[in-house]
Amino acid sequence: MPIPPKSRVKSEIQKVFVLDAQGGYAGELVVQPECVMEFGDFLAAVPPQGIEDRQSLFIGEYRATALHGERISLIAITKGPIQPEEIAWGKALFTAAETHIIPGEGTAAAGPDKAVLENLAQALEKREAQIAEREKGVEEKAAAGAKELEARERAKDAELQALKARFADLETQRERMKEEMARMSQAPSDEGLTTDRKQFEKDRKMLQRRALELLDREEKIRDRELELAEEHKTLEEARVAAEGLLAKIEAERRPALGFDVAAARREVDMRVKILQEKALDLLDREEKLRRREAELHGADGRAPVPANPEPGR
Repeated sequence: MPIPPKSRVKSEIQKVFVLDAQGGYAGELVVQPECVMEFGDFLAAVPPQGIEDRQSLFIGEYRATALHGERISLIAITKGPIQPEEIAWGKALFTAAETHIIPGEGTAAAGPDKAVLENLAQALEKREAQIAEREKGVEEKAAAGAKELEARERAKDAELQALKARFADLETQRERMKEEMARMSQAPSDEGLTTDRKQFEKDRKMLQRRALELLDREEKIRDRELELAEEHKTLEEARVAAEGLLAKIEAERRPALGFDVAAARREVDMRVKILQEKALDLLDREEKLRRREAELHGADGRAPVPANPEPGR
């Protein structure tokens, strides 16, 4: 038996198809039960001119390599890169096995080996059982998936209904809060407006009252000014009369020829006394008038009118 090649990267053999001398299907050897490659898939990928010895072709993720012998052929289905020395080793092993299993041309053919047929039958039964098991597993997975999907759909529908109900509740709460906020924001505004209106009306009335008071006060001051002007005129006339009277008295004090000096002096003294009393009375009235003017002008904020000089000064 040839020595297996030393290679760091080896291919993984999945399955081996056995072909007869005419290229027909004679059986298969399953190495990896997970391999889904079937003989029909291989035939569909083979080109019209066929596949030569040690030639490989890619079928999806798999690689099919042909090893042709004298009476049978092998199709090795592998995964991963396959090295030339691996193909050479497989070819040598296949040739050695074919020499022991199949007699040469000089020997009469005694028909197919019974052990080979039994092995092929067992392989087919095993393959059929594996396929049935896989189909059962797929059906169970499909049923479980359908149940899980149905359960998920029901849970999704229930969650959707709950979300819709929750959304409706939130929408109702939002509308209620919106109305409450509008009512709360409206109430302080009306109250503040009422307060402002009351304050404005109060200020307006106070200003009107103040304006009326100022007008009345101005009218009184104007009347008082007229009265003071009239009194001032009267005092001025009295002062002029007093000055004229004093001048007359001074003229009468001078002695005249043939005039009674004693009688004239008595008359003059009497008149002087009368004038002095009248002058004192005028001074007293003028002082009172000055005080009243000062009071009025102090209340009005105006400068007081200067008083007239005393008579005789």
